[in-house]
Formats: sequence, C-alpha cells, structure tokens
Amino acid sequence: MVGLKANSTKYLLCCVFFVSYFLHTSVNAQDKPKHLTFSYIDHPVIIKDIIPIIERTYLELGIPIDLMMFPTHRNLMAVESEEVDGDVGFSELGLRGYDTLIKIEPSMVTASFVLLCLPDVVCSEEVLFDDTNAIVTTDTLLKSLNTFYSKPLSDAFYKINNLSVIANLILGKRFQYGVYVAGENQDLGAEMQHLKVIELFKAQTFHTVHKKYAFMKNEISAALKRSLKIAQVQHN
Repeated sequence: MVGLKANSTKYLLCCVFFVSYFLHTSVNAQDKPKHLTFSYIDHPVIIKDIIPIIERTYLELGIPIDLMMFPTHRNLMAVESEEVDGDVGFSELGLRGYDTLIKIEPSMVTASFVLLCLPDVVCSEEVLFDDTNAIVTTDTLLKSLNTFYSKPLSDAFYKINNLSVIANLILGKRFQYGVYVAGENQDLGAEMQHLKVIELFKAQTFHTVHKKYAFMKNEISAALKRSLKIAQVQHN
C-alpha cells in the first residue's frame, strides 16, 4: 500500500510538471513577438560591429527585426514610449534612469569616452571643469559625463543631437573641444587623426529591450552570447 501511494504521488507530480511545462511553453510561444523594431544611433561601431551581432542573435531566435536610426537623445525615449521595441546598443552610463528598459547581458563592446581637442590648445581632463572653453557633445554623452564625475562639470557645454559630426565641428574650428565616444579598438578615422585625443574613461555597451519582453531576457542573452562568440571567431 505504501508503494502504491508513493507511485501515485510520483505520477501526480509528473503530471503537474508536464502540465506546468506545457502551459509555460504555450504562454511563451503565444507571447513571443513575430517581429521587433530596434533603434540605433549613427556611429561606426554600432553600424559595423554591433548591428551584425544583434541581427544574428534574432535570426537564431526566429524573429525578424527592423532598425530605425534616431538622434542620440531620441532612441531610448522611443523605447520607453514603445515606438520601438528596444535599442541595438547603448553605453551603460546612458541607460541609467530608464526603468522601462531591460539590459541584456553580456556587454558587447567597451566604449571609450574621449576628449577631442584642436592641435594648438591645452588638452586635458581639466577642460571639462573649465567654464572658459565651449565643449561640443551630445546631450546623452553629457548625461553620461555627469553620471561618471562626482564634481560639477563646466557650464560651457554645447549640446547637439548628431554624434557623428562632432569631429568635423572641431576641425572646422567651430569649437576647440569636443567629447566623443569610440569603440575600444575603433579606428578614429582620417578626420580625427588631426586632433588631440585624450581618453577620459571606459564603459560597457549593452543591448536593451522594453520591459514587456522581460520574459525573453534569458533566451535573448543566450543567443547573444553565441552571436558574440561567432563575431570573435570572425574577427580573429
């Protein structure tokens, strides 16, 4: 009789397990999106390195994706407002304060925040705290600077929405200084070879999705890890 009860209990537990698994799988299959749209910014590392990694990730998951380029101040807000479903890749410092965004591990790229200077001016980190010189950057990068530094920055920052034109604005002598973000191994390009470049600090870059897709976080993360391994093999 004891053996019969034990077997009955095992049978019931197995039934509960399989029913729960079936329901869980069915819910995930039902909720899994058939299509996703991600924002991105106009940056060489995003376009050449990160987008292929993300495309391969969602190809494995069987989810077609579209990409929409936004100015740097708009892409994360577009995710919050559900205009898009997530962002391709963004610095972890810039992600702070966006509670509706889910950060997908692991990080994809190490970003270097750099100070760009004309060749004939003093170029050091102290420029960031000196009100006498205008510094061009984006509002998103300025937010990251304020997050990283504990003391107040200069009031002379001039904010634009297009990260890609910062070097040209300095070369055209519209500004003597600028703050830019580059991939750790990024070739800064011919235009920046004529400028002084001082590394300020580094931060990690993460893919993000809206919190309504939080149930897919682990699945996306696993596919992202595999996509990154493929990218490393291709790079080597």
